[in-house]
Amino acid sequence: MLELVSVPNFRDIAGPVGYDTPRGPMRRGRIFRSSAFLASPEDLATLGGLGIAAIVDLRGRHEIERRPDSVLAGATWRHAWVPAPGVDLLGALRTAGDVRAAMIQHYREFVSAPRKRAGFAAALAAISDGTAPQLFHCAEGKDRTGWLAMLLQRLAGVSEREIVADYLMTNETMRGRGDSRAMVRIALGDRPDEFFAPALVADAAYLEAGMDQLRADYGDLEKYLSAGLGLSGERLDRLHALLVS
Repeated sequence: MLELVSVPNFRDIAGPVGYDTPRGPMRRGRIFRSSAFLASPEDLATLGGLGIAAIVDLRGRHEIERRPDSVLAGATWRHAWVPAPGVDLLGALRTAGDVRAAMIQHYREFVSAPRKRAGFAAALAAISDGTAPQLFHCAEGKDRTGWLAMLLQRLAGVSEREIVADYLMTNETMRGRGDSRAMVRIALGDRPDEFFAPALVADAAYLEAGMDQLRADYGDLEKYLSAGLGLSGERLDRLHALLVS
């Protein structure tokens, strides 16, 4: 695994060796994920060898203005906005339990909220149009990025066990990151550390809440991708070709 000091949650969505699928291993070196792309000159030099041609940013404009992406030579920046939880919702949170409930609702809205679905649709469409290696990210590479990575891995046919383990890997790559806590404080205010805890972790219950909503609204992944996100069969075929050897 390529380790970057300045982009700690950077990794290949195909895993360390290529996750197994019914049609063979996932293709490595094609699609990467990360936290906000704030890369040092040294890390940019390292990334230059990967041939990344496009960066898909899932953040909102205010997030981008606060922490604009580094410029990676040869890569085109693309915007596919998936809204974060609204300020009105965040202002109503009083306990850590409220924060956890808000996170679960956020994941459910990856399915039920039209604007969030539109963002994921735009991201997947952008990825499907590429042939060279690509990178996608949000702010911490945890929630919006985690859901998009899960969709791609499920589309490829990766097992549930490996998908969940890959999702939870963020807890290791982002451990001890003070800037993550600082960013959450900007959104939620100055509260005790335990208040923020549910917003700072990848929790399998969050992912499962989103999948519960997907099954309730669409029945299965295929219907969510086609009816919910409006992706054509041709586009899904292109995505699959990018993902699996």
